[in-house]
Amino acid sequence: MKLPWFVFIVLLAMCVVVGVAFLTPQVPYEDVVLEDGSTQRVIKSHGFTHDRFSTMRQGGSGAERHASTLWIGWAFVTLCVLCLAMGMTRRGSLGPTKGPLIFGTMGLAAIFAALFLSYNKYMNEQTHDLFLGFPRPSAWMLYAVWTFPVFFMILYFRVFDRWHFTAEDEASLKELADSRRQSHEEAE
Repeated sequence: MKLPWFVFIVLLAMCVVVGVAFLTPQVPYEDVVLEDGSTQRVIKSHGFTHDRFSTMRQGGSGAERHASTLWIGWAFVTLCVLCLAMGMTRRGSLGPTKGPLIFGTMGLAAIFAALFLSYNKYMNEQTHDLFLGFPRPSAWMLYAVWTFPVFFMILYFRVFDRWHFTAEDEASLKELADSRRQSHEEAE
């Protein structure tokens, strides 16, 4: 697939995900009848005042608030990996980055699956177990998800000189810069 079409498809997918995310109705909500007889929809997903601490807001049932929006996380991960693959492509090929990129993508997908499954369990139970001082979904996010940008950064760092910007590329860039400089000096 040609790069412009790939970019177009990824950007179109991002627009669709963001558009659908904004069109998804916010839940839970309650239709309240006002004094004049009209009804107004009050969205409860923005939190409500805590019973004991008036300065703190609580969100209520996570299962009710997030059941229709968890797919956005999967779409985000997919789009990030597609953008990463697009950035690591050179002349239509992933070259030496293909294996590590597939490994990293599968690892990231497994971690996000664990994160979503633990969050699904977390939002449906009353008591929560802590893992290394955090609720399990937060622990997955803090201890596992953040490692993959570091993994992809190290991958990019390791292959940059031999895949993205080779010595031949540097020589052709220097030649182009010298010719531009020379033509600019002649014009003056």
